[in-house]
Amino acid sequence: MARLRQRVAEAGLETFLVSSEDSIYYLTGVSYKPLERPFFILIRPTAPIVLLVPALEQQHLSAAPNVEEVHHYWDYPAPAGQGWADRLLELLAGSPRVGIEPSLSQEISGRLSGLSPRALPLVEALRVVKSPAEIQMIRDTARYTALAVRKLLEASYHGVSELELIAQGRAVQLRIMREVGYDLLTSSALVGSWPAPLSAQPHGVPTLADRLEDGPHIALGFLRVNGYAAECERTYFLAPPRAEEKAAFAAMMEARRRAFALVRPGVSCAELDGATRAFLQQEGHGSRLLHRTGHGFGLGNHEAPWVAEGSTEVLQENMLISIEPGIYLEGIGGIRHSDTVLVTREGYECLTRYPTDLASLTLTARKPLNRLRGALMRRAAGVK
Repeated sequence: MARLRQRVAEAGLETFLVSSEDSIYYLTGVSYKPLERPFFILIRPTAPIVLLVPALEQQHLSAAPNVEEVHHYWDYPAPAGQGWADRLLELLAGSPRVGIEPSLSQEISGRLSGLSPRALPLVEALRVVKSPAEIQMIRDTARYTALAVRKLLEASYHGVSELELIAQGRAVQLRIMREVGYDLLTSSALVGSWPAPLSAQPHGVPTLADRLEDGPHIALGFLRVNGYAAECERTYFLAPPRAEEKAAFAAMMEARRRAFALVRPGVSCAELDGATRAFLQQEGHGSRLLHRTGHGFGLGNHEAPWVAEGSTEVLQENMLISIEPGIYLEGIGGIRHSDTVLVTREGYECLTRYPTDLASLTLTARKPLNRLRGALMRRAAGVK
């Protein structure tokens, strides 16, 4: 909050309006869900910091750290004179130089148009480089994402259903609850495997009845634990991979190696992505690429810095990024590992520790007990 106040002053603003859920959590540590009712923090260089909330949240937010005054409005919608816009404009009276977050909704920015606010990414700029405490929280989350992938692979066998794999998420959540606690509003767990050939669509959606048989499958641990996010993904096989799949896997691994070799402070995100994509294009996979090399982590599973050719960002110490070049074979499946990576002073540290080699990720054991448990689970859930 102190650094943000300084940046508000440097920008020549009298008030900076913070309204996104993640930004308010970042500045106060208080978890909440705004739904349709907006929340605001008014940041001023020297005047008291003010929080504006709906009436039903006033008690919950009254002890918010880093805030000196808490005001409220009635509800949404509200009678004339009692809504959020009325109270907000009252609090902004006499502040002609107002800044807003670029993510501010059209509804809110429209009500502020008379003030001609400037959209500035002041909070986003602070969030992109992590503090030691944030790094530790992401490190913890990364450990659970690797646990999720391990659970998925341990549960997998040729013919396993998606139902059986999604159920592994509950075991991961219970482990988190037991070891570090679980804030319901700032924690989430997406745990599952994308079966071939659907794995060739990175954002396709498997059904509970889908079965994992031949081809490359992608196991995913995509978690947010008490506010901070990380991910781990591994391509794996439940039958010996075919020649084309082996070749694509080898190309993906070399692309990863080249990407990791570039990770260090001072390297542009565009350079990192460009080098990775150029190698895969050289290997004949240009038409099989669907996305950038990576993205940032923090309060969001996807946030700046963007490891993409269109990015203007440069890596700095204590940024967190993913490295996840992918090759997508139509009708066969996707080939992609993803790791959560900390940019360090000398280079990087990979926070998601799980095997990446083809031998470790080719699983052909029959696992009769898993098959029996799976049959019982499918029967109980009515899944064939």
